[in-house]
Amino acid sequence: MKKNYFLTLILALFVSGLSFGQVILSEGFSYADGSLVGNGGWARESGIAGDFQVTSGQAVVQHGAPSEDVKLLFSSVEGDLYVGFDFSVDDLGAPYSGSDNEYFAHLDFKAKMDIVPPSGSGDYSVGIASVSSSADATWDSDLTFGTLYRAIIKFDQTTGTAQLWIDPATSSDASISGAAASAFSVGEFELRQSDSSENETVRVDDLMIGETFNDVLTFVASTTPEISIGGITANQEFSPQTTDVSVNVSVNNFTFSADDGSGASDGSGDGYIKSTLTETSEGDQEEIFFSTTVDDIAVVAGRSYGLTMELVDNSGASLSPAVSTTVNFSIASYTQAATIADVRAGTEDNYYELTGEAVMTYDAGNSRNQKYIQDASGAILIDDSDDVITTAYNVGDGITGIKGKLDSYGGVLQFFPQVDPGTASSTGNAITSEVVTIAELTANFENYESEWITINDVTFSDADGSATFASSQNYDITDGTNTLVFRTAFSNADIIGEVIPSSSADITGPASQFNTTFQIFGTSLANISLGVASNIISGFNAYPNPVKGNSLTVTTSSTEAKTVNIFNVLGRKVFSQRFSSMNKIMDISGISSGVYIMKVSEGNNIATKKLIIE
Repeated sequence: MKKNYFLTLILALFVSGLSFGQVILSEGFSYADGSLVGNGGWARESGIAGDFQVTSGQAVVQHGAPSEDVKLLFSSVEGDLYVGFDFSVDDLGAPYSGSDNEYFAHLDFKAKMDIVPPSGSGDYSVGIASVSSSADATWDSDLTFGTLYRAIIKFDQTTGTAQLWIDPATSSDASISGAAASAFSVGEFELRQSDSSENETVRVDDLMIGETFNDVLTFVASTTPEISIGGITANQEFSPQTTDVSVNVSVNNFTFSADDGSGASDGSGDGYIKSTLTETSEGDQEEIFFSTTVDDIAVVAGRSYGLTMELVDNSGASLSPAVSTTVNFSIASYTQAATIADVRAGTEDNYYELTGEAVMTYDAGNSRNQKYIQDASGAILIDDSDDVITTAYNVGDGITGIKGKLDSYGGVLQFFPQVDPGTASSTGNAITSEVVTIAELTANFENYESEWITINDVTFSDADGSATFASSQNYDITDGTNTLVFRTAFSNADIIGEVIPSSSADITGPASQFNTTFQIFGTSLANISLGVASNIISGFNAYPNPVKGNSLTVTTSSTEAKTVNIFNVLGRKVFSQRFSSMNKIMDISGISSGVYIMKVSEGNNIATKKLIIE
């Protein structure tokens, strides 16, 4: 593609007179055909190394086969950030199906630009999302395959909102905006490929990053030395468990000299990097680097740091003008909390160590490894999506010394663990639920959030004798006056697919909420105890009880299909069998000795019985 750099320069000089920002980075992709990574400051983010190609002076983003994603680091700034780049989408010989929307450019997984289906007779369109993977808003005019367009993206780092223009002349031209998210400081631009079902190819060129709209409106190739720090964002706070912080450095338009063997420059290039780390209690520490490969920084919890990296000449003097960048960061420390109530009284995004013992009341066994714990003062949900806790705990185990970060989702406080607490500090603790009314729960929910509770004598509004529980659904329960949501939050719970009880029931589970909706979560059939009126199955009997051998006989007066479920005292189903005869001898040799609850369902009737196996 032929580029009129003279005209571009004239326009840029004119625009610069109207602009008061700062060009942070410019990238013209003027590299030999081949892998983009290794050129300029481009580095691999993920995927198979070498997949991402640069061809004819353009970055080639492919969806359908290659997997490598690439990133370019830049020095983070406060306030608004602007990105401009040229792009085109190839016509691969078939109309765009639109079955798989894909974002191809983003700022550290914020301000994502998508390829989306056309709204009319055009080939395709584009969209912008502040955070989500699918576009929040779509450009109102269709675009054409093979045509070059300039995209300008603004990211408001204070509100987390992205805005997109296509081929604008000024910032007052039409634009679209994503949904506001939350404050986020960005320090890298990324191009994303995927192995989706779509096969479009996006070509990207003439990338500019700056602090104003005019900074990035027109491409100007930079010859000015540039340095930026990645791996750390401005004022980032790391976990107290952090002992080393990795730093990525990107340098453009600067040739490194080599070490002459004594730690000084051999004069073969422009110079080297002088790095200064400031930490209040330790003073300044200085290092020099003859490449962009730099050492990890050893850090200590509870301390703050400032890292400055400067390009210097071969004698160690600052360039003219000086070229440097600084990033400040800190390492959090744990605040000790004796009880869960003390943790719950803490501040979100801060770190706490629960020094007292908490007992696990429920293990959701889901992909987020969620666990509920409580002590005499309250309860809290552990959300462990990163698999930090590797120790296997049973319900009733005591856990001491849990360290985590306090956060919330949907109004529910959550504790994100930072370290595995290790072996249970006690075992076999009895789990006693607190009986509470719907009225009391909704009036004083914070007193019960995530606690193991029981609500007595309620009925399901959706029960009709045949309707069954589905996963991740809300069902209204009522005590005749008040209503609460019973939610099937856990897809592996044995209630999924079971008939919704038509009679009154006592329900036990963790108290939860989603925004302003209060809920109790369904966990197992054993934790839905039906009222006495429903425990009537004609001719029901189960013998022998206690069971001294391997056989248990269940009888009723009907040949109607029935299900026998046996639960241990923790509510886990250990046995299940269906039959249609009036009696059935069942082999229970696989069940260990102990006390169990047996539930037999026959049509709309359910019978429960305590079962002892010797």
